[in-house]
Amino acid sequence: MAYRVEYGGELIEFAALDAALDCARNAIVNDLGRIDGWSVEHDEELNDWYVRGVRNGRRIGPTAIVSGPRARQTVFEEWERRVVFIGETPADAFAMAAAWLEKRPDITTLGDVGWHHTADGHQLRVYFQP
Repeated sequence: MAYRVEYGGELIEFAALDAALDCARNAIVNDLGRIDGWSVEHDEELNDWYVRGVRNGRRIGPTAIVSGPRARQTVFEEWERRVVFIGETPADAFAMAAAWLEKRPDITTLGDVGWHHTADGHQLRVYFQP
């Protein structure tokens, strides 16, 4: 499969970008309810799309990540999953991650932590072993 959708700790693969983006949007609507529109940003270097719901002119809720095919071969460690937290401040992102991890005592191993400042805010990516 060429496109991977990651949302809420789940990973689904699709052959076409349109199907992957539709899946991301449906996951967000199922999670948040009514949505007025979408915020979709494309990172050309990684070939990833970041999809968020928009309500009342503001981005809301978690981000669905659609990963596209890479220009060169990439090795994925299938045992890891990624969850993304976006806060207005670094402390917000870390607090969301701590609260999320506290509700999942079965997660005992973190593979890595990534930090990015994006247009949406401060993004913390946590890679974990399910």
